[in-house]
Amino acid sequence: MTVYVLGAGASHHAGYPLSNSMGLQLFGWMKSQVNAQGFESRYPAAAQFFEKWFGPVGNIEDLFTEMQRLIADGQHGTPDQKTIRTIVANEQSVLVNAVRSWFTEIRQTGNADAYKRFAAEIVAPGDCVITFNYDVSLDRELKLASKFEVGDGYGFRIEQLPDKSATKVLKLHGSTSWLALMFGGITSGPFSFQPGNVLGHRPVIGGDEFSYLGYSNVSDPAFPRGGAALPVMIMPTRSKEFFFAANTGVEYIEFWDSLWQQASEALRTTDRVVFCGYSLPAADERARELLLESTNRNAEVIVACGGATQHIVAEYRESGNTKAAPAPEVYFEKWVERRAGRAAGAA
Repeated sequence: MTVYVLGAGASHHAGYPLSNSMGLQLFGWMKSQVNAQGFESRYPAAAQFFEKWFGPVGNIEDLFTEMQRLIADGQHGTPDQKTIRTIVANEQSVLVNAVRSWFTEIRQTGNADAYKRFAAEIVAPGDCVITFNYDVSLDRELKLASKFEVGDGYGFRIEQLPDKSATKVLKLHGSTSWLALMFGGITSGPFSFQPGNVLGHRPVIGGDEFSYLGYSNVSDPAFPRGGAALPVMIMPTRSKEFFFAANTGVEYIEFWDSLWQQASEALRTTDRVVFCGYSLPAADERARELLLESTNRNAEVIVACGGATQHIVAEYRESGNTKAAPAPEVYFEKWVERRAGRAAGAA
């Protein structure tokens, strides 16, 4: 089994942004949505609000980290701080939904050829993909290559949907296709829920997302009527919070822990790990602990992460893995081209 670890450098070829320039790109896209309807109509004003408060922001991590600080400071702060906290929290929800909308647009226009070859010619049944990306372009290509099923391929069971996925795709920072459905979608009438279980035990997936993956006439049995929902995406802050802090209690800790535990088990039992486009940043403390401490010390570790390649190789060697080495090509598209070509030649 090979475990592939993917970051933004792997999705960049398909049109998705890198974190160091995502802020400017996202705000530009939000301000262009002048004719949007419904909730999306709030995007231009929200972008202008953030630019006024925080100035030009290139690295999206800087923005979300500062928002996190303001929200935390305002919880027990002065009346003015509490007012700022409420405003920033409301606008943050618009920003998170804008990321989902923007990524949905990108996947319709982007060229995911490297993902296509990666899924069809490189990933093998039994392999595991650990990804820190939100997009679902790779998920689609794996499904089209008959190597992924949504019923259990994400590491959690979706009842009544096709399962026995040939590969696992563990999305440790969430997905644009995942929603935490409030109150099971009930919007009126009497109902009761236990504190800490308002959002259910797993994400739900909308019908349009199944269509994009390549399914027809498929729907999530836990999402029959729609209803209020929250994106299940861990935002890029320097102190990531793997839970929802709802008024009714902290939720989703068990969900995230389950995904991360599955990733840990895959790394512990694999004999080969391939990094593609993930820089192993110092701020991602949980990811660093997972990758550097859980990986089988005897596993081959191949790194194709651009300018971060040699640094990651050095970190793995310092952690006791003497088989860590740079790939012949350190950028995802070039690595895929070389690796797929070698596989074709061997065949």
